Amino acid sequence: TAAVVVLLATVSSVASAAFIAPPSRAVQFCKLPLATSRSHANEQPGRAAQFRKPPLAAASNGNEQQQPGKGDLYSDDELFDLLNLHLAINPEQQEQEQQLNEELNVASIPGIHDLVLEAIGDVTSSSATNEQSTTNQLRFDNLQTILREKKPKITAIATDVDGTLLSAGQDLHPITRDAVLKAIDQCYNSSNANKIKHFFPATGKSRQGAIGSLGKDIGPLLHECPGVYIQGLYCIDREGNVVFEKKLPPLVVGEAEQLVLDCGISIVGYDGDDLYTTEQTDVVRSLSEFYGEPTVELVRGVDDTLITLAEHKNGCHKLLIMDNDAEMLKTVVRQKLEKLAEKHGVIVTQALPTMLELLPGGCSKAVGVQKLCDALGIDAETELLALGDAENDAEMLSLASIGVAVGNACPVARSASDFIMTERNDEGGAGLAMEQFGFD
Repeated sequence: TAAVVVLLATVSSVASAAFIAPPSRAVQFCKLPLATSRSHANEQPGRAAQFRKPPLAAASNGNEQQQPGKGDLYSDDELFDLLNLHLAINPEQQEQEQQLNEELNVASIPGIHDLVLEAIGDVTSSSATNEQSTTNQLRFDNLQTILREKKPKITAIATDVDGTLLSAGQDLHPITRDAVLKAIDQCYNSSNANKIKHFFPATGKSRQGAIGSLGKDIGPLLHECPGVYIQGLYCIDREGNVVFEKKLPPLVVGEAEQLVLDCGISIVGYDGDDLYTTEQTDVVRSLSEFYGEPTVELVRGVDDTLITLAEHKNGCHKLLIMDNDAEMLKTVVRQKLEKLAEKHGVIVTQALPTMLELLPGGCSKAVGVQKLCDALGIDAETELLALGDAENDAEMLSLASIGVAVGNACPVARSASDFIMTERNDEGGAGLAMEQFGFD
């Protein structure tokens, strides 16, 4: 009993000292749009992700549960007391956090649970703490360098649409919407004194698909912007002049159609803003009903009879090979499509799990971005900020001076990027990236 009294007295004494800490600590603990460097061999998740409170999950035997973390055991008031105690014991961390937030000039403040758990670190070993400290320092040093040396030269922003600007529900987070409106206004509606001179989508969608999917506030404004569409196969300047385009050979289209027929799946051919198929299926209809693309029409000849995509006289920029069984596409269809691509020197890529894409040889979204940058007088390697999330974005992220992957990005896009946002597309990650790395 005496030992317990002594222990409680000691803790009370330290806690009293802790309350000498600055009362405005909340303004120092800002949630950062955190990122990691392009070297991801031993990639660590962003800091906010590491300290996010995990839900309790059933153990493998179905009867036990994970041990709860600090966030599950303490109320908000108790966590605030624990925060002050932690800061009193760790004055070096308090100083480092304040320096980091002042340098990055961010202003998003988390709730008390996130704030405290981020500060105290819901971890159990000193080795994990030391490893995280090293990771934070490397991240801080890298951001310092990029913000000082690369950001001032950025004059153009290229961004993917699905999975980057748009959320999983095909809408825009308010932070992202506001950032896009700001970029377009700076480029095309304001004085030439603005830092950002060019903003354009770089997407697998058709132009009309991008306009239709970005909503009434932003969609119509794309008429004022240049753009890289259909995976870089249809690129236009502000006046709508075609800067670059390329289509698949009819022989390749015909063999892809036969593969689709053998596998019992769906196919769509893109000819600019016109989309064609040989069979209307649910997954085909989803392109217009969910993803905002123009209505997919059955492909017909001059006498209005049904024909194949290979017989379509204008040709196809790209093919979508589609099915709702994403696993089957990945493990069965892709292998067959890769063999066809190798045979004919064309390219297979993927942006969404239920869609494989077949592109002409030597083409990609990155090639289209480079073609448009050349036409607009942009040095992509020093002046371009690029945002993406998927396999088809990877080369574009590598090409750009600053390539940023949003928090939901796939491993290939992450590996190609300079920074990985903590925030996902659903959380405004693209908008935060534009604010952090693009605008003054």
